[in-house]
Amino acid sequence: MAMADFGSPKYGGFLRGELVYISSQERYSNNQMYYCFPTDCEYGCNLNTSKPSFVLPKGTPWIMMMDRGPKDDPCYFLDKVYNAQLAGAVGVLVADNEDEELTTAGAPDTDDTVDELRNVDISAGVIKKADADYLRDLLKGGRKVGLMLNYTASVPQSAKVNWEYWAGTTDVCGFMCQERVNFTQSVKATAARFEASGQTSFTPRFFLDACREGTTNTKECQDNCFSSGRYCARPSLSYTGKDVLRQLQHGPGAVHGRVRGQGGLGWKSTVVWGVVCGGEVYDAVEAAYQAASKTKWEACSTNFTETDGIIPILEEELMAQFGNNTTPPIKPVVIEPTIRINGAQYRGSLKAGAVLRALCAAFPTGHEPDICNENWVSDDECAGPYGEGFIKCRVSESNSSCINTFQGYQCLCGSGFALAVNPGAADEMCDDINECAISYAPYRQAGCNCDRCACINSIGSYRCTGERENMCTETHKYGGCWSQTFDLPGGTKKTLTRCQDMIQEYREKSYMGLLLDNDTWYRCGDCPPCFDLRPDGSCALRCSDLSQCDQMFGFCRSPEASGGGGGGGSSSGRSGNGVHPGFMVLVALGAAALTGFVVMAANHLLMKRRMGDEIRDIMAAYMPLQRAVWGPPPPAAAGAAASRPPASGTLSPSSAPKPAAADVPLKPTVDVFGSRGSGGGGGGGTAAVAAPAAPLAGDADPLLGRQLSGSSTSTGHRAGDAAGGGGGSTENPFL
Repeated sequence: MAMADFGSPKYGGFLRGELVYISSQERYSNNQMYYCFPTDCEYGCNLNTSKPSFVLPKGTPWIMMMDRGPKDDPCYFLDKVYNAQLAGAVGVLVADNEDEELTTAGAPDTDDTVDELRNVDISAGVIKKADADYLRDLLKGGRKVGLMLNYTASVPQSAKVNWEYWAGTTDVCGFMCQERVNFTQSVKATAARFEASGQTSFTPRFFLDACREGTTNTKECQDNCFSSGRYCARPSLSYTGKDVLRQLQHGPGAVHGRVRGQGGLGWKSTVVWGVVCGGEVYDAVEAAYQAASKTKWEACSTNFTETDGIIPILEEELMAQFGNNTTPPIKPVVIEPTIRINGAQYRGSLKAGAVLRALCAAFPTGHEPDICNENWVSDDECAGPYGEGFIKCRVSESNSSCINTFQGYQCLCGSGFALAVNPGAADEMCDDINECAISYAPYRQAGCNCDRCACINSIGSYRCTGERENMCTETHKYGGCWSQTFDLPGGTKKTLTRCQDMIQEYREKSYMGLLLDNDTWYRCGDCPPCFDLRPDGSCALRCSDLSQCDQMFGFCRSPEASGGGGGGGSSSGRSGNGVHPGFMVLVALGAAALTGFVVMAANHLLMKRRMGDEIRDIMAAYMPLQRAVWGPPPPAAAGAAASRPPASGTLSPSSAPKPAAADVPLKPTVDVFGSRGSGGGGGGGTAAVAAPAAPLAGDADPLLGRQLSGSSTSTGHRAGDAAGGGGGSTENPFL
């Protein structure tokens, strides 16, 4: 973000708020479209003509985003910010309409903008188009977006702060010139005190102009420049630029008076000459400067020898104005009047409070001088009723308190509250402690620990309910719910009601800390079985008699089934042969379950058989099964068989001795594990030989051909980061 060169940036702190953006093109804030005339509301030039009327509600800090332009009829950046401030915004972001380097938004020095420039006191800046597009997307549809602008790194920090006041000449002492006079008068006492304490080092500077190339021989350059146009100053009233430059070379009585070792003299001389606006300014501040008089000042421009070479004191000013790349870098001065603090150019109004806040931000965090916490330098965020600290520290609803600090505020939380801190945003708040959820202390009290007792959290405390009576009784008229008493056979009575006792659910909410004062421990629930709810909240019995109601299934039985005899009643609760419909339903369900079991069992057997057949078919196709061909028995066995005497009786063909079979080698077969075996005769076994693995083709890989690529690109949008300082090097009041 490029901060504007007016308003009051929150140097050294944070600006938090809810983002708001209105448009006639799409629904953003409040999910509405706003129409302004003659330019659209998104430009912020005519917010007072908005339809519907646009006013930001109080109590919430609002940061308003606007568009730059419009190109055909632009309005000043200052107008946009001023209109947003009137609408209730505490900050403004102007969205650039092109992808380009950001430039500093300046304020015009015209009569019709004097009041606006004097009264604008909120933060403002320009953000990149991409950041603005991102924020618009977040806001679409009326969604809420919180925003935090971080100004803590806007100026470099150091134990001793070096700062410079840059000023030049003006033709007419208008508002800008008067602003310089007011600034020097209001800040001089504090600046001198800083200087005397050694906390700061102040240097007054003069902003030099230069002649453009090829114009050094013109009358304008000849009258206002030295050294062939290298050092130039703008004329002021009856004084030429050369007259002003002569004063820069005459020590304490001249424009700067930078005399080392003379304490506040440098600042006093700046009161006179750091705001060079001619004799008019000198007359206004002459009383504050005791080291010279107007006559001496006029006399010091005489007896001066011009030169075309380097003039040391002017060269020093020029080099300081250009800046350098030291660590930290010294940024060039491109706008005047301005302040440069620890090498960083100040952005904002030239007002004592705003400038001193920037100076305070240059001290190490937590080591700011006491003056930095005073309300005229640091915003009083503890001020009620809308101060951020006042609200978040809950000052109005507890015994907590708020302490204003330079970066923001600090909360001192009272009993019943816990301090919650966000260190990265210097954000604090007093959170209510929910004793009912996180502490056993309430449940040690009699009013919270009985079977029908509960704990209700309150802001900063809690309370015990005591015993909650059962409201679903005749004594309490069943909590106001419908109830009716019915006569039952045998002379007994039964009362039915919609009232339901919810004490267990009530106590569970208590343990979770969710119980509220208006929560009840009973309710009017559904009607009992066999009853229908009427519009008036009562219940109507569907059966002709309560004894016909099946309390489990909620339907009406026939008079015969309920033992009530004749006497009418509904016949829809029975089948034609008098069988109870419920019994028929149970029989049907049982039959369906039995059928399903039988079907599943049969299917299981069938599948098992089919799988067996398929396995055999596969084995036959890939691993042929052969009948084992046995070789001849071992010789000993063969001989024994031949010498055995035949059994008595007639030999059957099946028992007749058979000739010994010849040696038949076994054909090689493949076992189920994929290795080959071979068998030979003579009772030899099979030898398993592992098949060699097929070589991989080239650099074969299971993932060959699959390209895994990934990129992780994270684009962060930090539209609120103001650490970049003042942005570009040019100033444009039109945006």
